[in-house]
This record gives sequence, C-alpha cells and structure tokens, in this order.
Amino acid sequence: MPITLQSPALATLSSLLAAMLEADTLPHAVLFEGATAAQRREAALALARALMCARNASEEKDETSMFGGMSLFGESEEPAPETIAAPQVLPCEQCSHCRKSAEGIHPDLQVLEGGAGARSFHIDAIRGVRRDASVLPNEADVKVYVLLEAQSMTPEAQNALLKLLEEPPDYVCLILTVPARRMLLQTVLSRSLVLSLGEAAEEPLDAERETQIAQRASIIAQALYKPRTPYAPLEATAPLEGDRDLLRDILPALRKQLHALLVKEPAAATRLLGLIEDVRGLEAALDRSANLNLLITQLAAL
Repeated sequence: MPITLQSPALATLSSLLAAMLEADTLPHAVLFEGATAAQRREAALALARALMCARNASEEKDETSMFGGMSLFGESEEPAPETIAAPQVLPCEQCSHCRKSAEGIHPDLQVLEGGAGARSFHIDAIRGVRRDASVLPNEADVKVYVLLEAQSMTPEAQNALLKLLEEPPDYVCLILTVPARRMLLQTVLSRSLVLSLGEAAEEPLDAERETQIAQRASIIAQALYKPRTPYAPLEATAPLEGDRDLLRDILPALRKQLHALLVKEPAAATRLLGLIEDVRGLEAALDRSANLNLLITQLAAL
C-alpha cells in the first residue's frame, strides 16, 4: 500500500521518506537541518511517529487470512476486484502506537534535548540512550530516539553517540535536528542521512552571550593587530580553549571587528585584510571539524 506523510514540515521530503518507509530502507540515523527550531522539531517527531505507526500497520493482517481464504462457514471467499489502493497516511492517529506517541507515553520513543546554552547536551544523556538501545523494544518493532538541537551536544557526547551510530541494533533509529550540518562532527555526519528542510532561519543569540562574544572578539582583534606584549594573542584566545561552539561564534564576530579597524585605519589595509582572510580560513577549517586546540593556536599566531 502506498504511504504518504502528513506533516507540513516534511512537505518537500515526503516522497523520499515515504518511499524509504515503504521499502523499509530508512537508515538508522537521520539528521534534519535548516528551517527553524520549531519546524525541525515538528519534522523529527512526525518521522518518529510515522516509524512507530508504519511498523504497527505492517503487522495488521487481512481478516480472511486467519481462515486460509475461507469464510466462517467453510466457503471459498471470492477475490475482491482489483482497485487502486489509497495512500496510507502516517501517522494514522488511530493505532495504539500513534495514540501513545501523541501523548508522549510510548515506551519505545524517547525525545531528548539539551538546554538553551552551548555544550548543554551532556554525555550522560547519550550514555543513557546507548544503554537503553541495548534492550529490545517493549511494544513496537523499533526504538526511536529523537535528539533535538544536537549542536548543543558536547564533543564528548557526540563521540559517545558515534559508538551507537557505528554499530546500531537493527531495531534502533536515531533522528537528530540541527540548524546546520557544519555544527556537528564530520564523523557523526558521515553516518547519518542528512536532509535539509530549507534555508536555516537565523536564531538570535542570548543578549548577554552576544555581548560577551563581541567583547572577546574586540580583545582578540586588538591583540592580533597591535599586541601590547608578545603574549597578548595567547592571553586573548585562552578563553576559547575546549569550547568549539564559542570559537564558532567568535570567528565571524572577529572578522566584523577587523573590518571596523580597517575602516578606521585604511593605511593598515594590507595587514588587516590578511587577518580577515586568515580568519575566513579558520572558519572553513572549523566547518571541516579540524582539531580545536590546533585552530586556537593558529588563531593566536596570526
């Protein structure tokens, strides 16, 4: 029976995902990127619930199959005339799996999310997922783990997740959401089906954090352009150590500070333009998941 997904957030991906569900070829890990956090959440939960419903629907049997094609009175059943089957809409909202997943009480569906801040999705949560994934499903044929805003996972949490992605049980599916794929380790991306929901909407930083980033970027810009001491760049970049998300936010802000210096001091254009291009290079390397400590060392040495 043809399958269709009813979630508006999955409109552009419905045909692809429906075909995978119908053929039972959906990978163990799916990553939704782009759009807004709310749309990513809707897409992830819609796919998760469709997975639960699809497995339930596949268990349904034709009533006559119980009697080997015979009626209750021992008479042969006449074959029904061939008709074009209507698409099966998932989630159906009728089966027990759909009802429980809608209420958030399905034992085989877990939804996890980090806090608002960077590095708030801790390794302990992922370790819990790994432990739970080793146990067979309770009611459905699958266990689905939805990890919302996975960019807030610490590098340690991502590496812990990688162990599950490398050797997932047959019944496990992981669904992750993230504003942009570059915000996750390449090793995680390479083991996931990455699907775009459209251009990512800019989600403003927390006002206090935005101020801190601008101040730190200004300090680094001054230390690189006119260091007071030979150790000034090292001191300015020291707070970035071990914090990939902070470095990711600092680098664009640093380019902005360097552009501001360029406007004020055009005579130093060669030096400042060189710094700006070097920072762009570090941003590209960060997107390729380059070693964090090496990137910070390179930044201090510009």
